[in-house]
Amino acid sequence: MKIFGSKWFLCLLVVILVLMAWLLYKQLIAKNYLQTKLDNLKAKVSNLDEENKSLEQEAEGLDDPNRLEEVSRRLYVLKKPGEQAMVMPEDLLKPSSTPQPVSQQNLFKSFWQKVKSFFSF
Repeated sequence: MKIFGSKWFLCLLVVILVLMAWLLYKQLIAKNYLQTKLDNLKAKVSNLDEENKSLEQEAEGLDDPNRLEEVSRRLYVLKKPGEQAMVMPEDLLKPSSTPQPVSQQNLFKSFWQKVKSFFSF
């Protein structure tokens, strides 16, 4: 009896190939999700580094009494008698620069492009 020529072996081989393709696709989705999350965290770290540098520069300038007054008026909303103060949250002034996660449709398109390039269609 020929094992490699039987229909059962061919069906088993097709099932194994479909299962492997499905597992590969799931792994690509997980990799893309983790890569997006890593990119978001890197962007957050760089934003925090920039904020840290600006805070360090601000802390160095606090020896000057005029600078100290300026910073304390800004942070604690202090005003001189007769002045009017307007408070605006800094979150509204700074746009968010974190990358958006890639949709699964784009992931499938990029996966399909890789498959096509591999088989040279």
